[in-house]
Formats: sequence, structure tokens, C-alpha cells
Amino acid sequence: MLVLRAAPRVLEVRSQGYISRAELLRALDDAEAMLTEHPDIDTMLWNTLQHDGHEPGNTNLGMVFHRRHAARFQRAAILTHSAPMAALSNVGRALFPDLAISVFAKRDEAVAWLTRGHSMHGGRRTRAA
Repeated sequence: MLVLRAAPRVLEVRSQGYISRAELLRALDDAEAMLTEHPDIDTMLWNTLQHDGHEPGNTNLGMVFHRRHAARFQRAAILTHSAPMAALSNVGRALFPDLAISVFAKRDEAVAWLTRGHSMHGGRRTRAA
């Protein structure tokens, strides 16, 4: 797994091959460090185009990560050609109703959607008390 800034304000987690729990935990630690280093990041791209599967429980670890950063992220995109991976967006929508989630087959379209409107809206959303 690889963690990088796909564009300003966009955290990308790229999954390649079969992902063990240890690999995902390392990637999430890298993501935490990236978020600390770049406080402007407020969108996330889960790039699963090269994903070949994962250990049971990994999906839950990803959801826990999103819950921890729920106030930070405005949008999340899943990049995939897999119907089961795309279906995870429905789980995300149910668990995070304030998070805009979309599924894409092309990386450039996902990044464009994630970055659209930043200059118009001026940054992170805030939650009502």
C-alpha cells in the first residue's frame, strides 16, 4: 500500500495486491502522519484499481480511520473496477451521512471531483453543534 498526496488537499491510499492487516495498519499510520504534516488535506481517494483482496476486518479498520477524521473530510472517492469495492460506498454513505462519497473508474475524474469547489467554498466544512 502507498500513501501520497494525489493533489493539494487530497490524501490518496493506493492498494496493490492482497492487503494484510499489518500492511493496512502501516498505511493508516502513514496517512495519519500525512494528515499531521498537511493540515489542508480534507478529501480522500481510496485507489483500489490494483486491489486483489484483503484480510477480514480491514474494511472495519478503514471505517474506524474515517470515523476518527469525520470532521476533517468533506469528500471521499473510491477508485475501482470492482463491483464489491464499489458497493462499499453504500456502507460508507450509511455510516457517514455528512461525507460525500462517490465511485469512479478513472483516477483523473476522481481527483477532479475531490478538488472541485475548494476555491469557491474556502476549505473545510464545520459541523453544527
